[in-house]
Amino acid sequence: MARTKHYPPDATIADILPDLADGEAYLRHVLVTMRMCQKHYGDAWVRIGVTGRSPTPSYRIDRPDETASGDGTYEAGQALFGAYGGRSHDRFTQINTAETRWSTRSLGMAEMLALHDGLRRPKGDVA
Repeated sequence: MARTKHYPPDATIADILPDLADGEAYLRHVLVTMRMCQKHYGDAWVRIGVTGRSPTPSYRIDRPDETASGDGTYEAGQALFGAYGGRSHDRFTQINTAETRWSTRSLGMAEMLALHDGLRRPKGDVA
């Protein structure tokens, strides 16, 4: 029986990166999807699934969303771009997305690029 791994409710990719078998490949897949979102919507954020059986957590990409309020002004927020399996990077269905518990914290594109650059920098190099 597989042991269920739970992450803290506010975990981010930065927190779980040391536990990933191939963190660079995982980040690369996430960044490709974030870039697609950014291209269409101007920005992107990523949150991870905090429960599940996989040692590679699922993730969701959120996009900017401007919602009209009753007084004609707009409130900036985030809306779902897509949710993906951590191992396959296949897109989730609406039901899978709704049933997954997502982290309360997200990372933006700049933070994700910094994480990826940190992995690619040879050990011992200081930026």
